[in-house]
Amino acid sequence: SDHRFEQRGLLHVEVGAHGRQVHVIVVHLGLIPGSRVRQVAQLQRFIEREVPPGAPLVVAGDFNDWGLQIKRMLAGFGLYEFDDARAFTYPARLPLAQLDHVYVRGLTPLGLHVPRGRIWWRMSDHLPLIAEFRL
Repeated sequence: SDHRFEQRGLLHVEVGAHGRQVHVIVVHLGLIPGSRVRQVAQLQRFIEREVPPGAPLVVAGDFNDWGLQIKRMLAGFGLYEFDDARAFTYPARLPLAQLDHVYVRGLTPLGLHVPRGRIWWRMSDHLPLIAEFRL
């Protein structure tokens, strides 16, 4: 978080796959555009500090953004979204917007899927994203 009105954070885990460590970071960025820019700058510093250069990396979550600014910032430090991924996830009952994204470095995206149905509506106001990669 970059201010006291929204408590935001990230989760970071290392997952072993095929003898390699894949770093996965899940984020929930703020509602205010300026906050999102500052949070992505903080994310970049975190990645530089915690993720070895060249290590496979996934950054996913609710970016609360449908413009290009955050996408460009992430590309600036080597993270790219699925090509032509149009995965509407919000609101869950009638998804009209793509606020949730999956960005990767050092992995080949194979597929992105948004499950639908009542079971998912009951869990969150966003639908989940299921992403598949190749190392």
